[in-house]
Amino acid sequence: MSTSPIQFNDSHRLFMQSMLSKKMVTEEEAMSIYAKVCDVTSQPAVVEFPEFIAALNKELDTLDYSLRLSRSEQDGVMYLIMVNTNHDSVTELATQYTAIEMVFIRELFDLIINADNENYGAAATTALHLGGKMTPKLASRDVQTLLDKLSDDGWIGIQKGNYYLTTRSIAELQDYFKQQYGERILECVFCLDMVTMGEHCANAQCGVRLHKHCADSQFNNSADPRCPSCNNRWSRSETFGLGLPDNDNDDDEEDS
Repeated sequence: MSTSPIQFNDSHRLFMQSMLSKKMVTEEEAMSIYAKVCDVTSQPAVVEFPEFIAALNKELDTLDYSLRLSRSEQDGVMYLIMVNTNHDSVTELATQYTAIEMVFIRELFDLIINADNENYGAAATTALHLGGKMTPKLASRDVQTLLDKLSDDGWIGIQKGNYYLTTRSIAELQDYFKQQYGERILECVFCLDMVTMGEHCANAQCGVRLHKHCADSQFNNSADPRCPSCNNRWSRSETFGLGLPDNDNDDDEEDS
């Protein structure tokens, strides 16, 4: 393979346009788009996909954007997400929603992140009542419309009547959440990414939290799984997070 610098070309531009439109696709779909744009532009796919994305990110950096790979906390599927890298504010959200809607969104995020028992979720009925506590107030019908839009845009998901943070919101807003909430934000000890649903150590004094897909990778082939911190036997049944689907339930929606 050539080690010369990758030239930014029409295939990069077309791929960028596609991602600006879609915002978020599975890694498998992203690689399919890569093959198609190379075919359309008659630019052969002579570099590996990660190198192609790296060249794109070099250009996107000047626009405060980046293409970031992130796994779904629900099923471990890898997604490629167009992320706004301006971490001083919730920039991407603010370009899509009004000022009063942004107040509600921050209140909703606050409710989800500060949920008791590491639930990282908010009951739909509670979220609906948030608008009535704001100044100025938001009518229930307007709140529901906003919640539906947030779900359609992929910022929140709903599982068994509870709203939770999606792959997109965590990939896009993780740094913002860490700045705002500090120790309330948990990290998976294996991948070091933010975790809002997954498995926890059965030892109440141990702070180890894992994404389910990280726990699968670590423990599925182990006859005697142990906590990586306290060495307590790891029970796969100790879970947290209202967004985590039941193993026997394939009907619930994952990321919107």
